[in-house]
Amino acid sequence: MTSDDAAGTTAFREPGEYPIPFADALDAWAPVARDFLIETARVYGSLLTQAELASKVQSETGIRAGRPVRLWIDDLLAAVTRLRTDDEPLLASLCVRLDESVGDAYLHVLDVAGRATPEDPDRDAAVARFDCYVFAGAAMPPGAKPVLAPCVAERRAARKPARATTPRKTAAPKGEPKPKAAAKPKAAKPAKQAKPLAPEDRPPRLCPTCFTALPATGRCGYCD
Repeated sequence: MTSDDAAGTTAFREPGEYPIPFADALDAWAPVARDFLIETARVYGSLLTQAELASKVQSETGIRAGRPVRLWIDDLLAAVTRLRTDDEPLLASLCVRLDESVGDAYLHVLDVAGRATPEDPDRDAAVARFDCYVFAGAAMPPGAKPVLAPCVAERRAARKPARATTPRKTAAPKGEPKPKAAAKPKAAKPAKQAKPLAPEDRPPRLCPTCFTALPATGRCGYCD
């Protein structure tokens, strides 16, 4: 069963470029793709890109698609999902785009599997992938749990705003005196201005000729 876009497409069997219906190509690719996905699931944390899976199935079967991968990968993963046994997890969750997100192909797989569309397809796929690793007998590290694909997790972390941290005041250890605050320097007092001398304290004016003290008139009684 294929999408409307793929229904009328022709694939080619090598050698000789012998044309075959695209539905027949999907039937040949699906079990091979399933085997590659199970092989991927045997290594915890492994992923397989859509381009890699498409290349593998075409090389293994000798059947080449006559159209870009992005136009038929949904149909291939849906065909793999229809081959599931009752206890088999969604192997298609291991197949991601180049940016390691699952994209619309995963939503198509969920529809084929009879599951509701999740709010977060990438996180839902992370849980499904974890089930695949367990199913395939992958060696699980201590504390293993479902995690987002590395590139997806990195992008989401980069979008989160950094929280501003306020440095906490460190309390002084018990028994030690708290440091005293530095004393503020006292403002310098303005210098006192000298009082003008009283008339009696001023030195007398002298006659420039005889050097005797001049009277208040300023005229010398000896020289004038």
